[in-house]
Amino acid sequence: MNTHVDCIACVINKADKLADKYINDKRQKYIFMNKVLKEISKIDYDRTAPYLVAKVMRILHKQTGIKDFYVEEKMLFNKKLLAMEDKIEKMLNGSENRFDSALKIAFAGNIIDFGPFDEISFDLVKDIINKTLKSELNKELLIRMKKDLSRSGKLLYLGDNTGEIVFDKIFIKEIKREYKDIDIYFAVRGNPILNDVNEEDAYYVGIDKYAKIINNGTDLPGTDLLEVSEEFKKVFYESDIIISKGQGNFESLPGCGNNVYYLFLCKCDLLMKQLEAEKLAHVFIHESDA
Repeated sequence: MNTHVDCIACVINKADKLADKYINDKRQKYIFMNKVLKEISKIDYDRTAPYLVAKVMRILHKQTGIKDFYVEEKMLFNKKLLAMEDKIEKMLNGSENRFDSALKIAFAGNIIDFGPFDEISFDLVKDIINKTLKSELNKELLIRMKKDLSRSGKLLYLGDNTGEIVFDKIFIKEIKREYKDIDIYFAVRGNPILNDVNEEDAYYVGIDKYAKIINNGTDLPGTDLLEVSEEFKKVFYESDIIISKGQGNFESLPGCGNNVYYLFLCKCDLLMKQLEAEKLAHVFIHESDA
């Protein structure tokens, strides 16, 4: 999805806010924003919004020397959502369909995103969980996904954000419960970017109990097949089914032609218009329709 033209204003606004937070000197901020604008002007039209974000963040990394801008927030949300895990399990035990409810929980976790949002409250997370559990899934697509899972040997699950991955773990656990013979790979980012998940985060919340953790070799907040490592590509193309979590993966992956199911909350005006979705509504769509 070559959406970066429509995303330029948002990316510049994000860069400005990060500069205000991490660059105290006005002249240094001017130098940073000047580099950002020059970099944006050079990016090819066909490149995606996550590619643009990564370019901007690399400039900020270089200028400030800070490797991970959200290290504290990532740890906080990992810990807080792990503390919610027992309550979520009780909710699943009381539901009519554990699998469907776990899928909805995974959707709800996608609210934890410091790309479009500057702050996320735990009250908002709880509200989104309640709202998503009451929502209706696309039944035909859900049946199709379950059939694909039942006849697949390898599933690649593309992770998105920290904190959110606790809910991904709960869903992956249900997948493993229902489809015992499937091998599951959980993909994370190769280097820190925003509050996206890295290997350290995935191991911290215990995803390794249910899936093999791999990284995609890049610092993009998405899955850009022009940028990922050859090792990741091998797993990607060998997988029978791919579950893609998050808006960043959706912005960078459609057009790949693989058997991909996209799961995310709609968080930006552009996608709301393109998908005719309400703000924070869940989006469940297959690659063939993306």
